[in-house]
Amino acid sequence: MDQEEPQNYTPPAKPKKCSSEESDDWMVTYADAMTLVMGFFVLILSMSMINQSKFEEVSAAINEGLLKKEKKQTISPLNELNKNLSQTLLEHQVLPQEAIEQGDNYLKIDLPGNILFATGSAELGGGSSRLIADIANDINAFSLPEFNIEIEGHTDDIPISTVRFPSNWELSSSRAISVLQVFLAQGVDGNRLKAIGYAETRPKVPNKDAQGNAIKQNQKLNRRVEIKIARNI
Repeated sequence: MDQEEPQNYTPPAKPKKCSSEESDDWMVTYADAMTLVMGFFVLILSMSMINQSKFEEVSAAINEGLLKKEKKQTISPLNELNKNLSQTLLEHQVLPQEAIEQGDNYLKIDLPGNILFATGSAELGGGSSRLIADIANDINAFSLPEFNIEIEGHTDDIPISTVRFPSNWELSSSRAISVLQVFLAQGVDGNRLKAIGYAETRPKVPNKDAQGNAIKQNQKLNRRVEIKIARNI
């Protein structure tokens, strides 16, 4: 005899099979995400390449500017002035290697007093006036706004006592002023000029030997006018 089934019995539901389409949905999202990531890195890479190119251009421009500045600094206007003055001195029978001294920030011209002035005088002769005028023109030909021009008069230690020059101070100062006046006549800016008389206080070489005897050749060297072109510091 068959056993009766209990009332209100519901058979268990069979598991629902997932379709292959539903199980692959996550791959679509993953692929979209990877595409976005790839696009992001491509964008970053392209921006980096552009920046690198710009950096190289800017770097090259800076280096070129620095090289030009360094080259410009190494070409001192005093070097060219030295060449011109050397030629001028030779034309006036003055040896430039003996008369010109150049440093980093100055150029000095040492002119023997005997080629400029007669003994005990502060008047420039015709030839010496032309020499000073040519020197002034050489200096004025260069744009040297940061340089001043100092003209110094020097004597030996032999005392002088005349109506016009009571001492070597007046003589050395008057000689410096005579040279300065020629510079002014050639159009050199007076604001850059200075005239100083040092008398016998700054000799190049000793006027006397150890025994107190005069050294005539040294005294001759000490009678001079110095023209110094120096940078303002």
